Amino acid sequence: MSDKAEYLEKLLCEYQKSFDITRDYKIGDIVASAYGFFSSISEKYVISPKANLWSIHGFEHILFLERERVVEADIEEARLLMTEHMEPELVRKGKKYPEKDHLYSYVTVAFICERSPEDAVVQAVKDFRYEKNYLMTIRGHVEGHLILADLEGKKAYSCKQAKHLTEFYNKIFEQ
Repeated sequence: MSDKAEYLEKLLCEYQKSFDITRDYKIGDIVASAYGFFSSISEKYVISPKANLWSIHGFEHILFLERERVVEADIEEARLLMTEHMEPELVRKGKKYPEKDHLYSYVTVAFICERSPEDAVVQAVKDFRYEKNYLMTIRGHVEGHLILADLEGKKAYSCKQAKHLTEFYNKIFEQ
């Protein structure tokens, strides 16, 4: 499989099982091929939900970006997307802190590229790191995930925090 559109369709088909997907999503000056959103809520209560002891909310925001070939400037673009748009607009929604009971948010940029990246780009993806805590984690934290699907080499690369996604993206090549 070397077609970006075909790979993206298979990927989104899997993501749609648990994510809300929006096509052609504009954020900042970028139009992503798609945006995925996932949220979960865990609660502990006594006898009835009205006697709530605690609640925690988790979120994941993912942007799918298609490229002919990913270069080092794209890695910096992903960081800027996370810090200047995804974190303030999607996680905090323009406020000083995320909502009450926010535990975590994962902001993910997934590159889908037709041609294999250079070794320096693969290393930059593996070394990528972005984290931010709110009120010493009282209001949770945000963690950046970066993944690159190389259609020519039929292999996915990710940063350490997104290591769990590489197997998932590699399985799409087998479909």
